Amino acid sequence: MLEPFAFNNTYALAMARPKAQALGVRKISDLARHPELSAGFTAEFAARQDGWPGLRERYHLDFRSAPRTLEAGLMYRAAQQSEVDVISAYATDGRIEKFDLLVLEDDQHFFPPYQAAPLIRRSTLTEHPAVGRALEPLAGRLTDDEMRRLNAAVDVDRQRPEDVAEKYVAELDAKQR
Repeated sequence: MLEPFAFNNTYALAMARPKAQALGVRKISDLARHPELSAGFTAEFAARQDGWPGLRERYHLDFRSAPRTLEAGLMYRAAQQSEVDVISAYATDGRIEKFDLLVLEDDQHFFPPYQAAPLIRRSTLTEHPAVGRALEPLAGRLTDDEMRRLNAAVDVDRQRPEDVAEKYVAELDAKQR
């Protein structure tokens, strides 16, 4: 295992920024004061113990009705268009910025970390040491914000992943000079 990157693609809860600001919601615990809100989660998040069931118990949350099950690709737009108030999200999803959503602070540290780190066979690194050297500049540096930006380039702007990665590496190289 090489050095991990700085981003953490954990679960998160998000709301449309204007609505969250109007209600004074910045943290997940703030939602307990707003049982009138509605929620939409992926089926997986709704069922996992490290998703809605555990979150509901930890934060003592209830919504006006049971959370709707939504396809991940539709949740972000549903929150932006006030079809639901709160969604489950992935912390580095590019649609967070695209749809002007606010990721709520997990102030009771419920969600486990999902920090990325490259895993490479030792024999591969021995035979191809350039692979390890190529990944070194990303160690501890590729942040949540940068991953959201890169993911947005692919998911929202429809750029090819390899083009986005190549451009990012070129930007890193330029910064190091």
